[in-house]
Amino acid sequence: MGELYVCKICGEPYLGGDAPDDCPFCGAPKNFIKSADEFNELWKTELSELEKKNMEETLDLEINATAYYLDVSKNNEKYSKQNRLFKQLARVEKEHAEIAVKFLGIELPEIKGESSKGSIEEDLKKTKELEQGAIEKYNGFLKNATSVNVKIFYTALIHAEEGHQDVAESELE
Repeated sequence: MGELYVCKICGEPYLGGDAPDDCPFCGAPKNFIKSADEFNELWKTELSELEKKNMEETLDLEINATAYYLDVSKNNEKYSKQNRLFKQLARVEKEHAEIAVKFLGIELPEIKGESSKGSIEEDLKKTKELEQGAIEKYNGFLKNATSVNVKIFYTALIHAEEGHQDVAESELE
């Protein structure tokens, strides 16, 4: 029989024998996946003006990445490995956007952003660029955060984005 776990970052439940190594929904590392009894809503915190500005920029980055990865997945063969890869990247980036709107107390805006570059190699290069840019921004946002919950969020987000960058690099090899 499985146990019910909840990701401390995104709040999504996971049913299994053991907690997964990374959250299958937002990519947070295992140490953020807790028994459902231990869950508290991370995003219920007061943001400073700088944290709010940074969270709005985070939302913009995640919406753009979601739109981009969805477009890339639509432009690849229906059952190809790349199609599945980009669909999953889109799901995780959308989850990040959904967490940001919870912090901001707003509705999720329309998903729109960049379009596919037209070749899997160019799309993977763009993926590395998007992920590296996000990692750099989120490291800065982490350093400037005053709220413990915001720091936790950016720590998990950086982990997930590094994983995305690693996957893109391995696909390019």
